[in-house]
Amino acid sequence: MVKRGWFGGVASLLVLLMVLHGPIATNILNVYSAALAALSMGIRLSRTALALVVGIAGYLVTVYFIFAPSFAKAFDNWMISLLLWMSPWAGVVMADFFLKRKGQIDVAELYRSPEASAYGDINWSGMIAFFAGLIAGWSVQDGLVPALQGPISTGLLAGADLSWLFGIVVSGAVYLVLSRRTVTAPAAVATGTAAQ
Repeated sequence: MVKRGWFGGVASLLVLLMVLHGPIATNILNVYSAALAALSMGIRLSRTALALVVGIAGYLVTVYFIFAPSFAKAFDNWMISLLLWMSPWAGVVMADFFLKRKGQIDVAELYRSPEASAYGDINWSGMIAFFAGLIAGWSVQDGLVPALQGPISTGLLAGADLSWLFGIVVSGAVYLVLSRRTVTAPAAVATGTAAQ
C-alpha cells in the first residue's frame, strides 16, 4: 500500500524537474539551430548574442500564447502562418532535388564562395517560384486570421483549406519551368559525397 505522503514534498519537486527537463533540452537545440541559421545568412553577431535574441523572441511568443484570450486560436494562427510559407518552400526544394537534379548534388560546390560556385548566390527561379506558391497557397487558405483567408477558399470552396497542396504544386511547377534556363552544377554526385 502506497502512502499518500510519497506524492508530495521532495517527490513532487523531482517529478516537476523531470517534466521541465524535456522542454529545456528541446529548446536548447531550437535556439542553437536558429542562431546557426542566422549566422549562415551573414548576420554579423556572435553566436551567443544570436542565441540570446532567439531565446528572448521565443520567450515573448510563449508569453503571447499564455495571455491570449484563446490559446487554441492563437496556436492555430501560428500553425497556419507556418503552413503558408512552408508549403511553397517544400515545393521548390522537392522540385529542385528530386526532379531537376535527380537527387544529385555536388556538395563541394556548396561550400565554395558564391562567385566561384556552380550554384551561384541567389537562385532567382526558386525565389520567384516561392512567392508564386505563397500567393497560390494564400488564395485557397482558410485560417482564423481574416488576412489569411484567401478569396478562393472563402468564396468558392466553402472554407476548405487546400493551401498546403496549392503551395507545393504551384511553387514546384513554376520552379521547374523557370529553372530550365539555368545550368546545374557540373559533375554532380550523390548527396553526401563530394566530387573527386
